[in-house]
Amino acid sequence: MPADNVTPFRRPPSNRPVAPQQSGWGLKTHRGKAVLAHLLTLAAFALAFLFSAPPLSFVALGVAVAAFLFVYSNRGAGMPWANTHHEHALRTLVIGYSIMTLADVIVMVTVTALTPEGMREALYLFAAWTRIIVVAWALLRVIIALVLAIMRKPVPNARGWLI
Repeated sequence: MPADNVTPFRRPPSNRPVAPQQSGWGLKTHRGKAVLAHLLTLAAFALAFLFSAPPLSFVALGVAVAAFLFVYSNRGAGMPWANTHHEHALRTLVIGYSIMTLADVIVMVTVTALTPEGMREALYLFAAWTRIIVVAWALLRVIIALVLAIMRKPVPNARGWLI
């Protein structure tokens, strides 16, 4: 059957061309977008660690939402090595913020007026240590991926929990 036979019921698959690699560090380059994705992720977790109280924690949440939207909108639009960085940054944001939110919700639900004083301190320590461990995990992931993005190398296991 000829390849140019296109009917309304059978269309050939569209082959979207991948944008060519550009040089430089600007936001229109694949390297620039991958580096910016990791820098936004790094800023989101650093601000979440520094500002855990509600008035300033919204700044961290805003940076995290901006990073999520930037990474999600650029996922699949770059070179294959850059796509691994976008997937890696997206998973780091989602997994890290999910664990921190879950720990905070557990503490808010279990701490009541009837909770003994020693139990309250233990729950607050649980939330603090969970936050410290998640931020350390995220910073390690982001710094390693940032170095790989600067060198234009793909992330070896972008869908994994470790780097």
